[in-house]
Amino acid sequence: MEIIDLGKTEYNRALKLQKEFFEKKLKNPQQEDIVLITEHYPVYTLGKTTKKEHLINIPPEIPVVEIERGGSVTFHGGGQIVVYPIISLTGKKLSVKNFVWSLEEVMIQTLKEFDIEAYRLEKLRGVFTPKGKIGFVGVKISRFISYHGFSLNVNVDKTFFDKIIPCGITDIPVCNMADFIPEIDIEQVKPVLKEKIKMILGEK
Repeated sequence: MEIIDLGKTEYNRALKLQKEFFEKKLKNPQQEDIVLITEHYPVYTLGKTTKKEHLINIPPEIPVVEIERGGSVTFHGGGQIVVYPIISLTGKKLSVKNFVWSLEEVMIQTLKEFDIEAYRLEKLRGVFTPKGKIGFVGVKISRFISYHGFSLNVNVDKTFFDKIIPCGITDIPVCNMADFIPEIDIEQVKPVLKEKIKMILGEK
């Protein structure tokens, strides 16, 4: 497994890269799995289950991109780590359900290293804490190859989430790692996250 840190990217550039790696993986599923890590400039993305009522008051200056992943609307921006695994589920003997569980587990185990209690909630996708939802999952699987992925809030500006109903969930607020550790920085979290990705996604 190769983990590529793209730094800060425009959403569409990262999406283009994902698709390029995805097409290569489709042609040759045996080639090395790729995991892209990035931090996006502000963007709203609309998954397959987005409804009009989930969009409250999106600022006109921020791009809105409709994409193929599952889930509803979410926000990506500075202070949030976004991870795109382009991997063969067949090669790792993973079902789609277990793959999503593994993505959630990467975030849960990362947060545990920072003494932040994190967990799943029944019938909801993503990762939650006593202060709200902190991790988001939205994937696309085609011929057992994955793309899109998950995002983890470190110290993102939460006011951007006020403009939408994130993931269509009305009764759970969005939170940051910074709500638990005020001085935390994204560069502190990345090495731990990469380690957990290798441990959980690379071990199969």
